[in-house]
Amino acid sequence: MSTSPSSSLDDLRRQARRLLRAARRGEAEALARLARLRGFSGLATERLGDHAQLKHALAAVAEEAGFPSWPAAKAALESRDPGLPMWEHSLAPLLNRWFARYEEARASREQEGGYLLPYQNQFFVCESEGVRLLGLPPEDPDWQRIGHDWVQPKDLAALARLREKRRAALRG
Repeated sequence: MSTSPSSSLDDLRRQARRLLRAARRGEAEALARLARLRGFSGLATERLGDHAQLKHALAAVAEEAGFPSWPAAKAALESRDPGLPMWEHSLAPLLNRWFARYEEARASREQEGGYLLPYQNQFFVCESEGVRLLGLPPEDPDWQRIGHDWVQPKDLAALARLREKRRAALRG
């Protein structure tokens, strides 16, 4: 199954709902995660479950994913951003590996390296020169943080930074 940044947002929502349910059951780990939020600093940890709302759980999972807040995570990940093309004709002369299924693209990237990127309902893996032609520096540490995988990134905040750099390159 292919996923997009919006499904990463959906994943954060699911995590938040699980966190809220766990906190309401009084699970210590969930309560500790919510206790880190600024709004709960004066409340006894054991009482957090009684006061926690979905907005608090959303804030907690967003911060754990590296965003300053839930609105920041939502803004960065809300859509697939069709205005952010990842394929350009300048990439055509390069040897890119194309796949109809995400799982195949991921396996290829893991075996042979490269950068996994989406194109409409397909996926391609390019080398560092392809990323450079897209206006993104291949040596950017955010590539490592996302696992060189734009489609199912390991670090959502790093993906948001790379997306903004791509937008800037398009405006350029």
